[in-house]
Amino acid sequence: MWYYIWYGLAALCAAGYAIKSFHNNKEDRLARLTGYICVAAAAINLLYLARIHAESHLAASLSTSIFLSCLSLLVLLLVHHGVESTRFLDNPSKTRKFLFFLWDAAFVVDILLLMTNVFHEKLLVYQYDEGSSYAIHYGYTEQPLFYAHLCFLYLNVLAIFCGWISKAISVPRLYRSRYYMTPLQVAGIGIVSLSHVTGVLQLPVDVTVLMYGFSTAAIYWSTFDYTSKGMLNFTRKLIVEYMGAPMILFDYEGYVADTNKDMRNLFPMLNSQERRITLMDFIQIASIRELQNTSMDQVFEWYNPADEGDRVYQCTFTCLKDEKDRNIGQLLLMKNVEQERDMLTQLPSKRSFYSRMEHLVKNQMYPITVAVCNANSIGLINDVYGWTKGNEMLRTAADLLRDNLPRSAVTARLEDGDMAAGFAEAEQEYAVRLFEQIGEQYREANDMGIITDLEYGIAVIRDDSKSVEEAVREASESMRTKKLMNESSQKSSQLDSLRQTLTESDYETEEHVERTREMATRLGRALKLSDAELGKLALLAVLHDIGKIAIPHSILLKPGKLTEEEWKVMKTHTEKGYRIASASKELQPIAEYILHHHERWDGKGYPGGLAGEEIPLLSRIITVVDSHDVMVHDRPYHKAMSHEEAVEELLRCSGSQFDPHIVTVFLQVLQEEG
Repeated sequence: MWYYIWYGLAALCAAGYAIKSFHNNKEDRLARLTGYICVAAAAINLLYLARIHAESHLAASLSTSIFLSCLSLLVLLLVHHGVESTRFLDNPSKTRKFLFFLWDAAFVVDILLLMTNVFHEKLLVYQYDEGSSYAIHYGYTEQPLFYAHLCFLYLNVLAIFCGWISKAISVPRLYRSRYYMTPLQVAGIGIVSLSHVTGVLQLPVDVTVLMYGFSTAAIYWSTFDYTSKGMLNFTRKLIVEYMGAPMILFDYEGYVADTNKDMRNLFPMLNSQERRITLMDFIQIASIRELQNTSMDQVFEWYNPADEGDRVYQCTFTCLKDEKDRNIGQLLLMKNVEQERDMLTQLPSKRSFYSRMEHLVKNQMYPITVAVCNANSIGLINDVYGWTKGNEMLRTAADLLRDNLPRSAVTARLEDGDMAAGFAEAEQEYAVRLFEQIGEQYREANDMGIITDLEYGIAVIRDDSKSVEEAVREASESMRTKKLMNESSQKSSQLDSLRQTLTESDYETEEHVERTREMATRLGRALKLSDAELGKLALLAVLHDIGKIAIPHSILLKPGKLTEEEWKVMKTHTEKGYRIASASKELQPIAEYILHHHERWDGKGYPGGLAGEEIPLLSRIITVVDSHDVMVHDRPYHKAMSHEEAVEELLRCSGSQFDPHIVTVFLQVLQEEG
């Protein structure tokens, strides 16, 4: 009865794992092979019971032949399972495929010989032994061919063992337990089987049959469940250790329970085992003032002073609870914001930029200069050469920022291809020199035949009245204003169209527009204007008279003096220009300056009659520059003045028509020009 119980349990165990294997994934070859192995092991145990129970020569020989055939099939399946698990046949050669085919063919021949043995007894000769002390009364006598069968099986068992051991040695130590389990089982079964066959092990039954059934649990584990055992805890530990963010865990009593290498590198005192460190000790050691209430979840930023500037960490503090809402510990994760990178350029993220810049503001490291740059014609490059080339140019720009900016600079990739840089205790001129140098290198790196360069805008924070967001917005607007006048920018097409319309409608020429722009920019620099104001001034120099495109040609091109009614119409060009600029998002920043560029210092100008500093500064500047250029160049309605006459006229009108200070600085610029 015990035989039936034990062999029945072994068969039931194998059958259960067969069902689980097939249920795991019917489409997976390894899952199917595991299921077939379990089915064969279950069949072997049931057939062995049938062999024990056999009461006739035919029943004994038939059950034995099928039993041995299933055993050969089991070994064949183990061979295939080993080949699949160890990926022995991944990318095989034709020779390896052919040898494996011969191997399978040998198993087929062996199984056929075992099945024909029922009638021909070529391998085994059966006889009844009534006085046998064994459970099986129908025994057999081995023939030479049976020994060949045994040698073939043991050779395959040895091959399976060697294959698995070789695989176990070749993989990282962490995964070796998966590959050791099966060869150890196979080796154990082989040794017990050999001992039984040779008579070294004298038992009434073949216990290796039981081992076939119960060993299916180990095969199933090594195939599917190896990660859920001891290895999983080790893997989790490795994940925590190499997660790339400092982590510290406190137990329910508030003592440090676990840390990873990033946290220990950040706070070396955690490596000390001399005393247990509490949560409150850690807060004091790390100077984390933001973490005051340790009984609630919270997210905050922590600044770690470093040699190359403060490193910003986003900290997540979590109170751990069990299912009954009882405290079981606290977890602190610290993510280095500076390590967040844009995938294309590898520049720090926008969040990193704002966090570090806010820290500069908090420490009052004024003046803080913000620069925003963008590569022109990237859209055209994408259209002509494809996205790969466009991305390459963006990476080139990012590389130039890294190579040319000081290590203390705060850099980032913003949206729409914009890149930003921030400098502590630096004036606008410092950033201008750096970005002019970067722009020149960027142009030299362009070998595509498409005109492109790097446009930039700059803003300066001098006190807490201007936020980082406002500075970035100001620098971005300055950059986009400059893009309107840059031939390599796709945004310049609108400006080109307006400028062309203006030159066709008025006496204005391209040369006058360009002269006015250059002189206005020089005067603006002499007046210490910001980069944003310089960009607006250059644009204003080009488009301050844009309202004239709405004035009738009969008035605009009249060579003689205008009548009073005609002069009223002519004066409306400032308001018309204001409306044209206001309708365009790109031109809105200069709309007000266009409106007031004919105001006078004494208040007698138009359209608003503003006086003195009520008149916008850029309007006052463009009035002086434009008036001077008109004086010294021929027009259909007057001859050009000499330089001396123009200077005399400027001085005469200083304080009435023109801002006296601007006139003084303008004359200095003219003198420097020679």
